[in-house]
Amino acid sequence: MRKLFSLLLFLAFLVTYSQPNTDVFLFDIKASNNSIALSNTRNISANDGYDNQPSFLDSNTILYAGTRNSQTDIVKYIINYDSKIFINHTEGGEYSPLKIPNRNEVSAVRLDPDGKQRLYAYNLKNGESNELVQDLVIAYYTWFDENIIVGAVIEENGLNLYAINLEEGWSRKYATNVGRSFHKIPNSNLISFISKENDVWQIKSLNPITGATRLIANTMKDVEDICWLNNKTILSGKESVLYKLTLRKDNNWKKVTDLNSKGISKITRLVTNPESNMLLIAGDVGIVTENNETTDKKEDNSNTNNTDSTVSEEQAAKIVQKHIEPFNNRQLNEFSNAFDENVLVNRFPNEKMYSGRNTLKENYTQFFKENKKANVKVLNRMTLKNIVIDEELATINNTTNRKVTIYETDNNDINSMTFLSNSKTTSNPEAIVNKQLEVYNNRDIDAFVKTYTVDVKLYAFPNNATTQGQAALKRQYASFFERVPDLNAEIINRIVIGNKVIDKEKVTVNGQVFYAIAIYEVENDLIKKVTFIQ
Repeated sequence: MRKLFSLLLFLAFLVTYSQPNTDVFLFDIKASNNSIALSNTRNISANDGYDNQPSFLDSNTILYAGTRNSQTDIVKYIINYDSKIFINHTEGGEYSPLKIPNRNEVSAVRLDPDGKQRLYAYNLKNGESNELVQDLVIAYYTWFDENIIVGAVIEENGLNLYAINLEEGWSRKYATNVGRSFHKIPNSNLISFISKENDVWQIKSLNPITGATRLIANTMKDVEDICWLNNKTILSGKESVLYKLTLRKDNNWKKVTDLNSKGISKITRLVTNPESNMLLIAGDVGIVTENNETTDKKEDNSNTNNTDSTVSEEQAAKIVQKHIEPFNNRQLNEFSNAFDENVLVNRFPNEKMYSGRNTLKENYTQFFKENKKANVKVLNRMTLKNIVIDEELATINNTTNRKVTIYETDNNDINSMTFLSNSKTTSNPEAIVNKQLEVYNNRDIDAFVKTYTVDVKLYAFPNNATTQGQAALKRQYASFFERVPDLNAEIINRIVIGNKVIDKEKVTVNGQVFYAIAIYEVENDLIKKVTFIQ
């Protein structure tokens, strides 16, 4: 069985037809009375691709995770000279670089090519690295002092809050279901973190020594990134707008300014320097689209399946493979001829983007003009009859990320191509899907139903509703569990992308073996939607 994916980092996802771009911006910031003013805007990364997670090394130096040669490494930016250098040379990608207090080293989360994710220290003189924490998978973190790390650790049930003492060798779990924002609260011995245990997310403080926590304030809805301007004022962003909350003074978050005019469409990270006169913001700076085609949703967007049911899985895989090499070699005619004359291109589940080989060819002609480098590598392939689902590594210009595409074929061509979006998640979607599989095999109907949301919906691909709500789900499966004493499902292949888990399953029912693909969509650690391909 293929090794199942773990929840890794918060990488930006590149859909075939759009290229997200994040940059790091530096502002001068001044607070007086109850107002905050920003000035002297500088885009210090100015680079295509993922540049994010900035921090201050000192009063004149900034660290951030930046893209070069399709890999994310640690960038050191010198403010006075407006210059930047990469300080490490590893095969893995580095994220969340921070200065280690009282040491000439920085730390970063490294994701190695073999999937290993650990926190490392990097020597600022020679770039050499050593592993700091060996037994915990740290996703986000900050330093309390030179020995204690506070951060979110990836576990089966999601992201949980830990304090880790490197000198004394202990780690303590203090909370569950936390966000990615961790900051030392100025003039205190406390760390702030985001709690997601309730419907309303909360900013809380932690004393890493005693484990004591307390509520500070609520976040804005679905916003988890904050920073401290001083020990009384918190900054946060929603879309392109910067907000502030002064404790014991502001009843609600107050708008500071809209940064859309500065080229920031969505604020994703914020941090101030210790002197509180500079502010770093990482944000989306727009989306480059292949074309400006719009779709009338009133049109018939359903998939028309004219495929030949006699297509074997091996044949379907070969048909899909025919378009990969021409795409990588920019051979437009050969690429487009791999598709049916009436090919349908959708966003999952069946939102029509366009149809027809001629339109596809026109779109990719423009795409190749606008993107000098385009390459796709298949990481994992899942097949069922005439359906092929590819997990792909897409490199567009200087950005490399994973994507998932569903293909339907006949004996000769690709009839439809459906792109799955990468919905953001801060928890591990595999945990609840694995739990669901366990209780399914145990035929425990009550535990099975509890793995789903109250308003869960089941669909037959692409978008034909079959079951809605927990009550209907329980009625359907209770009878099924009773009638099938040898029921067993086994995962043959798995793809995880964002909040979606895609499983090819081998199911035994009363001595007979069936195969199916299930696309699980997870929300708040429960299964909200399942789309079956059979």
